[in-house]
Amino acid sequence: MLEKKFPITTSPGWILLPLRLFLGITFIYAGIQKLADPQFFDPQKAGYIGKQLAGYATASPLKEFLLHVAVPHAQLFGFLVAFGEIAIGAGALVGLLVRPAAFFGALLSLIFFLSATWRVYPYFFGSDIVFVFAWLTLFLNGPSHTGLPTIDEYLFAPSLQAATIQHPSTLTRLAMLALGIRPAPQPLTIPNPPPQRQLSRQATIQQAKRTRRGFIMGVVTGGIGAFGLAAIAMAARIINTRDEEAPVVIQQPTATPAPAQSTPQDDQNGQATPTAAATDTTNSANKIAQVSAVANNSSVPFTINSSGDAGMLIRLPSGKFVAYDLRCTHAGCQVDYDPQQHLLICPCHGAEFDPAQQANPVAGPADTPLTPVTIHIDSNTGVITQA
Repeated sequence: MLEKKFPITTSPGWILLPLRLFLGITFIYAGIQKLADPQFFDPQKAGYIGKQLAGYATASPLKEFLLHVAVPHAQLFGFLVAFGEIAIGAGALVGLLVRPAAFFGALLSLIFFLSATWRVYPYFFGSDIVFVFAWLTLFLNGPSHTGLPTIDEYLFAPSLQAATIQHPSTLTRLAMLALGIRPAPQPLTIPNPPPQRQLSRQATIQQAKRTRRGFIMGVVTGGIGAFGLAAIAMAARIINTRDEEAPVVIQQPTATPAPAQSTPQDDQNGQATPTAAATDTTNSANKIAQVSAVANNSSVPFTINSSGDAGMLIRLPSGKFVAYDLRCTHAGCQVDYDPQQHLLICPCHGAEFDPAQQANPVAGPADTPLTPVTIHIDSNTGVITQA
């Protein structure tokens, strides 16, 4: 009676087809775009992969790995990412090693989320976290019922299913699990079969129980997995935010004053006047550069004492000095000065800022200017320091 009121239905075989096509085409396009970009592998360009990785590392949980492993081998990692995206996308699109491709697609998207879009707030504005769960869905499903034929089902499934029936082994089961191939249905043998009507009713009831049980287990497993990934990401974000907000205490070197001695240069009261060496020692921690050492239309990087962020002193073509925090106001990547365009350019998402106009954005997704850094130029010594 229950089965007649609530008939059991199954999802159509093409329900995951849009997801499979989107992921495959998008990853292939992303890989080809990197290989065709003339700036991606050129260290002299603003879009160089090494500069992008350095910008991602500004506030990423993977900061140490990015700075000490990825950036020194930036071109190698650039090729690995580009060809990896093409291989992953092609595997999903043509149906070859679909489950392994989905696993590495989710892993690569998770790395992108923890680096490239980690500072995007709120987190759902970034696309990488969405790609993680999209690939996870395809990974849990496997190659079956994805709308188009897959090489896995036609090339590997028959031999593996036959092997499980004739010579079952742990290795065969692991291979089927890795590829997402379902075991072949086992024939049902009943010594004394009951009447046909009773058998049909029992089979329907058992099928309904298995379907409900499988649905509940799938929902529970998927929910636990999604909650676990979200909890890990949010915990890492909270820890990273606390590290950023912790005050940076910079120990200034304290110089022990030498006892005053009367010299021909002492004043009438016998007190020694401050010397240039003492002044240089006091300002050494804040010193950025010497005016004479910075040419027009050039830049000098430095570390901002108050925050620990990367800063840049720029001498404009007009000869005026300005300084800004290099953290892009869009997603937190590190911008760089392009002397040809006279602009500060973000290698991550293409934001551009004009240093001659208070670093206001002139192109790209950013809508707020860079943070200025106050500087002081000593007219006597020509030393440029942080104020």
